Amino acid sequence: MRWAKRRARIIELLRQEGAASLRDMARALDISLSTVRRDVDYLCQSGHLQRTHGGAVMEAAALKSFEPEPEIASALASAEKRAIGERAAALIQPGQTVIFDSGTTTGAAALSARERSIPFTAVTNDLHIGDVLSANGAIHTTVTGGYVRPGSPTLIGAAAVRMLGQLRADIAFVGTHAVAEELLWDTSTELAEVKRTILDAADLVVLLADSSKFAGSAFCTFGRLTDVDLVITDDGLKAETADRIRALGVPVEVAVISPSLRPTP
Repeated sequence: MRWAKRRARIIELLRQEGAASLRDMARALDISLSTVRRDVDYLCQSGHLQRTHGGAVMEAAALKSFEPEPEIASALASAEKRAIGERAAALIQPGQTVIFDSGTTTGAAALSARERSIPFTAVTNDLHIGDVLSANGAIHTTVTGGYVRPGSPTLIGAAAVRMLGQLRADIAFVGTHAVAEELLWDTSTELAEVKRTILDAADLVVLLADSSKFAGSAFCTFGRLTDVDLVITDDGLKAETADRIRALGVPVEVAVISPSLRPTP
């Protein structure tokens, strides 16, 4: 198991359980105690987890600013993101203009869109997504200006906001760090500014968020659920949460995860 996938699985386990011993984590992931100890030590030193006697804990407060490295983020809820991405990409029609917000779930949508191989125009503030889409000659890909956010492929800043603010796209795929209290949350004001601009830049705004995002909050808000036209998530979302979103007048599409796609140790 690759290091990023191992560490993502540890994070997912602690998101569910709150705390776990090293032995329990090693057993759940089917890896050695020494390997899980190194991974936990790394995640604690990075500020993602807090070490306890014989194990680790993920405190709810840490989730507000929790941002793993891109490699780990891509491995988190990977089956869910793939299913959401496929459902999102199916919305794109030939000749449309589509904005892809920066993120790993929107990145999954970009990968699925590339595999569909239909002609459309794409705009993104994510260098990785730009690279994915530009590999298909049928997709006319534009990457916004701006400066690169340290440790990520995300472009932010005045140049990114200015360019996105000049657009009127058919579809915008938007990601979020968290959804809570009918609000959309992210971890920095710079990210929030770009996302607010994207919310105003398309005829159809689609929120792509796996079910783990519907708990807790983050540092700042960039919009409300009622600012989006459709939510695409996975079948791990609680029915009552989906019902509350629909009660706001926002449709929810649930991508069912095939058992074969669910992660194994």
